[in-house]
Amino acid sequence: MTEPAPLRRPLLLTGPPGAGKSAVAAALAAGRALCAVVEVDDVRALVRSGAVDPWRPGAGEAQHRLAAVQACLLAASFTAAGVEVVLCDVVRGPVAEVYRTSTAAPFVVALRVPLAVSRERAARTPRLTPEELHALHAESAVAAGVAAEVDATPGQGEVTAAVEALWAAAAPVTPSS
Repeated sequence: MTEPAPLRRPLLLTGPPGAGKSAVAAALAAGRALCAVVEVDDVRALVRSGAVDPWRPGAGEAQHRLAAVQACLLAASFTAAGVEVVLCDVVRGPVAEVYRTSTAAPFVVALRVPLAVSRERAARTPRLTPEELHALHAESAVAAGVAAEVDATPGQGEVTAAVEALWAAAAPVTPSS
């Protein structure tokens, strides 16, 4: 009986709002035969009644943590089925622990942009106050468990290529099924 071929680890793109996580994830997925993109904001938005912004203490942080747990379960399930996965999340404090201890074992790449760039890009789809954006930008700059960082200020093609190279060099995972 032959061992199953190792699969590429799920990729977790993190960084402040406006760093380009979703755009890079979409570009990476477009270049693959079979790839799922899991936006953790979308998973979090499944909670319709009683939903709280994830940066709010208490219930918001708990809901962000729950969304990260569910996203990791999705990633592990997709990976076990042979589907590559890109997760996107603004990883904050205790949520980093969820990813670090998850069976999905994502390879974490932080996209970095200066605050001014984050403000400019986030202004295109305003949903954060300037104070919230500043706080999330500062908090994401110290995310734990990051394997690599990429300057996300150049064009999307250059950023995507840099992330692709890092992801390709990451150790694969072998499913435990």
